[in-house]
Amino acid sequence: MTPSHNSAADRAAALVRPDIAALAGYVPGEQPQGGEWIKLNTNENPYAPSPEVAGAVTALFAGRTLAKYPDPVANRFREKAAEVLGVDPDWILCGNGSDDLLTILVRTFVGMGGALRVPTPSYILYRTLAGIQGVAYEEIPYERDWSLGSAFCTPTTAAGNPVRLAIIANPNSPSGTLIPPDAVAAIAARLP
Repeated sequence: MTPSHNSAADRAAALVRPDIAALAGYVPGEQPQGGEWIKLNTNENPYAPSPEVAGAVTALFAGRTLAKYPDPVANRFREKAAEVLGVDPDWILCGNGSDDLLTILVRTFVGMGGALRVPTPSYILYRTLAGIQGVAYEEIPYERDWSLGSAFCTPTTAAGNPVRLAIIANPNSPSGTLIPPDAVAAIAARLP
């Protein structure tokens, strides 16, 4: 059945914010089928889990652990992570994967008039998050040696928007290069 011009889908589409409707959908990279491919771009692991991990997962299914929602703020994990990192547990943010955490960060720190700055090439979700939030977005190219030059550390974008959040994937995707912790700290110290 072909939807009428005034279908529920058409009416719902008319309610979508124009800036959201203008966003391009995610187009995944090539996904080869068959063969013995290890797709690192989708975080596939070519190895089976260790017997210890398999045993721990099996034990979870045997008990009632999976019958209940987990602690929504992950207190036990945050306390352990804080202990390992030597920080207060309140500095540990947990979420449902990196995309969830990035969404929380952009929504929390980048408001109207502000900008999100990222190096390029890097993770394509950053541009989408800026578009959804309706904020300025600036990509700064890596230097030839995959370091981030002084342009990454300026407090405003080329258009004059104040940088409210700068994100560095470390190690970077797709290059796999790693920026040493002292270089990341130096960049952070120069940004507002």
